[in-house]
Amino acid sequence: MDGARVLVLGVGNTLMRDDGVGVWAVGALAEAYDVPAHVRVMDGGVAGLRLLSEIARAEFLLIVDAVKGGGNPGSICRLDPKALPARPGPFFSAHEVGIAELLSALELMGKLPKTRIIGVEPLETETVGLELTEPLRAALPSVVAAVVEELSGLGVALRRRRDLESRR
Repeated sequence: MDGARVLVLGVGNTLMRDDGVGVWAVGALAEAYDVPAHVRVMDGGVAGLRLLSEIARAEFLLIVDAVKGGGNPGSICRLDPKALPARPGPFFSAHEVGIAELLSALELMGKLPKTRIIGVEPLETETVGLELTEPLRAALPSVVAAVVEELSGLGVALRRRRDLESRR
């Protein structure tokens, strides 16, 4: 996929502690690595449907987000977007609409790029706070490494500028 337009999208609410891990991870990636011109690293925050046009332009989408799966805080999983359950009922979320609904909308439009999700098990997502909890702060280098590994699998080579451990 060398040369294909790739979007690395960190989503989450950085005001709600670990819910913002995706945003923190793409920020750390952008600080630590130089990325090729065809790769966009983006803080999607809680933009929800406002991300549609940006995602629709990508050929490959890599989402980084907090995913509650019952694992240990900071554990990392890779998900196929088809494995995400749609949320029943009205859309009341910190992300406006959930990732599953956003991807479904893109699929209905015929604009869904090939997609992979890197999920990080959060510890605390319902308490207001501007920092990640300690387990997620400690896991951040591993989350970034998972993103780099996914990109490498696509043939995207990143050049390291600095070590992530110094971010603490």
